[in-house]
Amino acid sequence: MGRFDSEERDVRRYEDGERANVYSVRDVSDLLVSLDADDPKRRASAAWALAEVAANAPERVPVPDLMQAITDDDQWVRRGATWALAEVAQSNPADAKPAMKHVPELVEDGDPLVRENAVVTVAGVAETYPRSAEPVFGSLFSLRDEGSGTVRRYATEAIRHISNALSGATLDGQPVVISVSDPETAAVFPVGANVVQSGRGGPETGGIRIEPASDVDSPSTSKPSSGDAFRSGTGPPSSEDIESPRPLPVEYEDFETLRPAGRSPLVVAHHARAATTREQHAMTTLFTLRPDHRTQSIIDSFFDAIDRWEAIHDHDHVLTVRARGSAPPWVATEFTGGGTLDDHVVAGLEPSLWFAHGLVRTVSHAHALGVIHGGLCPPAVRFTRTFGSTWPVPKVGDWGFAEVMADARLSLVPPAYAAPEHLEPESFGGIDHSTDVYGLGAVLYTLFTGSSPFVGDSHLVVKQVTSDVPPTPSDVNSDVPPEIDDFLRRAMAKRKSDRYETIEDLRVALERVIETHYPELMGRIY
Repeated sequence: MGRFDSEERDVRRYEDGERANVYSVRDVSDLLVSLDADDPKRRASAAWALAEVAANAPERVPVPDLMQAITDDDQWVRRGATWALAEVAQSNPADAKPAMKHVPELVEDGDPLVRENAVVTVAGVAETYPRSAEPVFGSLFSLRDEGSGTVRRYATEAIRHISNALSGATLDGQPVVISVSDPETAAVFPVGANVVQSGRGGPETGGIRIEPASDVDSPSTSKPSSGDAFRSGTGPPSSEDIESPRPLPVEYEDFETLRPAGRSPLVVAHHARAATTREQHAMTTLFTLRPDHRTQSIIDSFFDAIDRWEAIHDHDHVLTVRARGSAPPWVATEFTGGGTLDDHVVAGLEPSLWFAHGLVRTVSHAHALGVIHGGLCPPAVRFTRTFGSTWPVPKVGDWGFAEVMADARLSLVPPAYAAPEHLEPESFGGIDHSTDVYGLGAVLYTLFTGSSPFVGDSHLVVKQVTSDVPPTPSDVNSDVPPEIDDFLRRAMAKRKSDRYETIEDLRVALERVIETHYPELMGRIY
């Protein structure tokens, strides 16, 4: 990235530095000591001297030592320190990236020069690390529309830099999706960008999020450790902030398939994009019935399942059906970029309890409308995010697919999550609402422990499901309280008569645990 109006800013740096009475000394260590001085004039002089050093040799300025100065109470200290930071950001984005945590505050600063320097910093860092602009993107739009003079011009330029960087990431084949909260923001990105319009953006997010973070900002392909997705979250989103996207008036040929999103013995899934009059970049997950199962009876069963799915999808934790069609048999659901339940295990007891409650309420909602899932397992639970610093939202999909798979003589669920009646119906009975009680128990077991109930060779697991008791959850994860051991043991009982009679009974047991350990969470659930 070329430096912002290099000559103009060089002149202004010199003039403002003169007004701050810059030290003649250029020893960086002496300047850093002066940043801690009690005299604000001395701090300001040191900050502006560092700005001049950064303009000529940015690698000499250690950004950690600027952290306190960029939020100093004195206006001239902030001006000089943020100028130094902006110079570093344009030349060495990696060095400046740690300071981005302060940028949301700086772009709202009452001093126009501090705001200008913050904008230049954002543009410099975000061209290499585009996700770092996520918290301030909305503020840049505000400065572009409501700022004055140089700040407005620089904000417009920063938006261009960031949108190009994000769009480039999507076009280079990285699995990056940009979610925005309004059409105006979506229109900034070129047609090639993977943009999904959803959610209600607030000032804390700028109405934009970029996911997954690891693929945008880091060359590392390592998987995040358990719980990473939740450590920055402040709690569950409100019901009002969980979106259920509108139907899409599209046909199969209107979709552009972008990349595979998984496959099962029944369907093949892709992330796909379509354009409508309301949404320029409508992202979905497109499920297509596999060619080897397109007999008329299976097709009929597939669409019967979609009918039942659509009957219950007006719920916060049910994956929304957005479109469907018959040539070939397909269904498009809302886009979820947060992985499946396997990606979100052992997040900590409080968020796990909230996830569990959402899943239990979802199945209870479905049962009240006469719909049984029949194949609950971690891949059926997908996660999306709302705008803001909140926990991700679990959503249950694949409603009715277990019945379609039974008609196609396919395995209904992975062996580790199969109920005994899946494997030996002659001994344990058929699939019914009690099967979902067991399925929820198995899914929640994984959520709380990080492990499936049974582990090992598939033949051994099949035997364990029908005859053995899984390890006690609190023995697998010491953070699990005994009350969870009790209700999971009952939910996963071999005989239906020993399980909770209904999902509502399971919900009551779960809420007792929540009230015991996180009573304040109950107020955020209802």
